[in-house]
Amino acid sequence: MHQFFAPLVEPVGAIWLLMILAVTWLLWRRHWRSAIWLGLPTILLFAVGSTSVAEMLVAAEEKQWAGESKLGSQGSAAIGGAAADVVVALGGGERVSRNDSLGFAVGDGGSRVLTAVQLVRLGKAGTLVLGGSWPMPGTRDVPSMCVVQDWVISWGLARGAVTNLGVCINTHDEVVAFRKLAEGQGWSRVMLVTSALHMRRSVALFNKQGIEVTPVAADFQVEGVSQDLPFSPFPRQRRLSLLALYVHEKLGWLVYRARGWV
Repeated sequence: MHQFFAPLVEPVGAIWLLMILAVTWLLWRRHWRSAIWLGLPTILLFAVGSTSVAEMLVAAEEKQWAGESKLGSQGSAAIGGAAADVVVALGGGERVSRNDSLGFAVGDGGSRVLTAVQLVRLGKAGTLVLGGSWPMPGTRDVPSMCVVQDWVISWGLARGAVTNLGVCINTHDEVVAFRKLAEGQGWSRVMLVTSALHMRRSVALFNKQGIEVTPVAADFQVEGVSQDLPFSPFPRQRRLSLLALYVHEKLGWLVYRARGWV
């Protein structure tokens, strides 16, 4: 029974309960117009936070990349097995953290780096390129990918060369930086690692720059991931976060398309 009320310890669940109580009070006092104005966002919050709408939207985007991204239990990649010149992992999910023993911390998206390291470790490519990143605002910290690169090298996780794309504001900057690097190194066979939800836009960006890639998705949020969310009528923060990721990608696609980047 405690799982039924578990979302109430999250801000969105508690706020929604207060909204329900407020709508009930307004109806009891016959303030119909106010009840309608508050009731509409209450219903909307229920629709996106208490149902599986967010999971279905994200799963539909991730599904197309699910079959091509698995690494077998014996270390063989189920992605055709063809060797590449380079594996590139786009930035995201890591941040400089002076109090962590590694010098950085990871969140959602952190498996991009781990997946790329595994591909190089298995001999799928001789070079690992880590994505670009931006120093923390108001600090003199180096970009987070520089710290991650030092960790990969010091642990001997990659067999070949390891580098990163430097300071980049967005994915478009990363792709432009990689194209310049690839032209100088003569790379033609590229494995691209990024989050499954981010893969469509990323592949389109590389193709626009004239770079064909083999996509290897990581950081699946829904497809193939156990959600373990027992029924509860209260909205969950997890579902709102998934919806935010989905909307970010859809808006990003529209913006990139308007700018001619994809």
